[in-house]
Order: sequence, then structure tokens, then C-alpha cells
Amino acid sequence: MSRDQLALWVAVVANGATFVQILPQIVRLVRTGHTEGVSPVWAAVGMTINVCWLTYVVENEFWATIPSIVAAVSSFALALYLLHRRGVSVRAGVLLSVAVVVASVGIQQSAGWTVMGTVLGLSNGLYLGPAVIAAWREHAPVGVSPGTWWLTVVEGFTWGLYGALVASVPIMVYGSTAILLAAAVLLRLWLARDRIQAALSPAAGDAAAPRSGA
Repeated sequence: MSRDQLALWVAVVANGATFVQILPQIVRLVRTGHTEGVSPVWAAVGMTINVCWLTYVVENEFWATIPSIVAAVSSFALALYLLHRRGVSVRAGVLLSVAVVVASVGIQQSAGWTVMGTVLGLSNGLYLGPAVIAAWREHAPVGVSPGTWWLTVVEGFTWGLYGALVASVPIMVYGSTAILLAAAVLLRLWLARDRIQAALSPAAGDAAAPRSGA
């Protein structure tokens, strides 16, 4: 198998991971209604950064990445909408998203596409970072779906490998930072697993019902 063929198959796997990456979080928000530990900045800026990535990959003709990026934009937008519907303030995320767009345009115009792509890879911290902080600040981050973060690890690894195969430093940076930050969320979920389980138990729901009706 040639390097180009291997890159194509890795991209197929990476696209698949990205297509379903946010789905477990969306399902958790819909089924449980819990938002504890879920960052609206993660959803808003994640959507915006993926829009910026779309411009980068189109310019550099990395066509294999486009389906997953479109899916990511749509998924983050739906997660942001669900958070907003459940009373979570999304103002900070929207404002930061505007700043990301302005900065991306400025960097591309002044330094070119490669620098912009590298900055986008490093900017994983702008949306994954708030997700890490939100998960660690919450005593029981019951709203966070571990499935989404395991898929983020898989996505980061496969896109990082794809970046190595096509010699794209920005994509490699994206993959490595995604793995590290997703691992931080998963560590928090593991440490708080007993509290999360207790919060999701039927007894906890029954105990909360009288208070909500008071």
C-alpha cells in the first residue's frame, strides 16, 4: 500500500470519528437534560474553529477532510442550541467566536494559509480548554458524555496520523492537542465517577423532585 493510499484510508477513519464525535454529547443532553460540566464556549468556538478549518482545507485541497468538518460544524451548532434551550448562557462563547473569526482573517491576510492553519491547530485550546476547565470545576460533571471524549481521542490520533502522512504540520498539531485535552476530560470523569453515578441514580432524581416543585 502506498503512502497516499494509506493516507486515504486513515482519512476515512478520521472522518468517521469526527462525524459521530459530538453525537454522544447531544444524546446525553437530550436524554438527561443535564448540562453540568458542559462548556458553551466549547460548543460555540468549536463550531467557529471548524468553519475556519474548512477554509484552510479547501485552499490546500485536502478534500478528504471536508465531510467531517461540515459534520463537526453542524454537531457543535446543535450542541450549542441545546445548551441555550436549557438556560445556559452562550454569550461568552459567541463573543469569543467572533474574535476567532477576526483573528483568523487577520492572520491569513498577514502571514498566509500555513501560519493560519498552524494557529488553528494550536487553537484547540480555545474550545477544548474551556471544556476541560468546565469538567474540572464541576463537582459532579454529570452532563459530560465520556463517549464524545473517547471519540475525540480517536479523532485526534487519526487526524494526527493523516497530517503526518500528507506532511501537514497544522493537522498534526491539531491531532496531538486534541488527544491531550480529551485525556484531561476523561481523567476528570474517571475521578468523579462515583459522584456522577450518584447524581444519575433514580434515587437522586426522586430526591430532587420535591425541591424543584417547591
